[in-house]
Amino acid sequence: MKGFFDGVRRHIGNMDAEHLREQYRRLSDEVNSLDALFGTMAQGLIVVDGRGEVSKSNPAARELLGMDPEDALPMLAVPLGKASKREIDVTYPEARRLEIQTMPMGEGTLVCLRDVTAERERTEEELRIGATRAVRDLAAGVAHEIGNPLNALSLNLQLIRRANGDSEEVEECIRQVERLSGIIHGFLQALRPSKPNLVRGSVADPINKCLTTMRPQFEERSVSVTLNLPSALPSVALDPAQMEQVFFNLLKNALEALRDGGSIDISLSSDDNDVITTVRDDGHGMSPEQVAHLFEPYRTSKEHGTGLGLMISARIVRDHGGTISVESEPEKGTAFTIRLPRIERRIRALKG
Repeated sequence: MKGFFDGVRRHIGNMDAEHLREQYRRLSDEVNSLDALFGTMAQGLIVVDGRGEVSKSNPAARELLGMDPEDALPMLAVPLGKASKREIDVTYPEARRLEIQTMPMGEGTLVCLRDVTAERERTEEELRIGATRAVRDLAAGVAHEIGNPLNALSLNLQLIRRANGDSEEVEECIRQVERLSGIIHGFLQALRPSKPNLVRGSVADPINKCLTTMRPQFEERSVSVTLNLPSALPSVALDPAQMEQVFFNLLKNALEALRDGGSIDISLSSDDNDVITTVRDDGHGMSPEQVAHLFEPYRTSKEHGTGLGLMISARIVRDHGGTISVESEPEKGTAFTIRLPRIERRIRALKG
């Protein structure tokens, strides 16, 4: 269509009335074709203008949401003019999981809705049966080659502690060796996921443990970390070790995205249903294309990355009954948001 307008613009001075009518007819036919395509797409599409109002939507969007897009807009929480990707659960007209992807479009924002219920189930099955088979052999070899040196390191550190007494440096070395063992375990967990051992607790606990472990890395890079913790935070059902793995992955990714002297902001809050944690950095951000493939295995922009970290994190959060979402803009940073159901919400669901 751009080529059409360019051609008309160049030659409009030489066109007579009949020629202009013919060009208008062609334009009208093309617009009608695009409207027909827009209306018949199975993917839900919503165009939100710069004021945050719905200017256009297709029937698929209304069908997927179970309501008019105008009424659903507050629930979708569209980040205007930003690329983002997250998933939500809807219960009407039937229970399903929707992927919501946004991308800037001129002065407005295009919202794409896709039913990923079957895809999520299929992806898990394919990982168990197909791709995981090849990685399992690799993981077994890595675990064997790294496990022996780690055991030797751990043994010698225990001997040093016994001979010289407790010291902060030795204790930190022991903790880091345990961290490496945990990384190996986590890699194997991508292949043989274990169900979370849920206990009543606070989301702040695994976050504080991660911050303690990573403090030397933050200080070395002159990265400032702010933790905004409310005076009262509702309890959630969580596996502390698994959630520590999730937050470690998010903080590690944030650190790698930052320039020296950057900042990370961690904020915790709650609403009637969930405890909400947002990890925000002011790093280089991601393009809409990178956001679109986030949480997929083996899709990473890192030179030596595997893409498994975020995939494992997303699965852990889902196994906790929660959701994880992301918003990002190139050169403006990235924000990951995790919502975990409050204990009271789980009790209401069980009673229902």
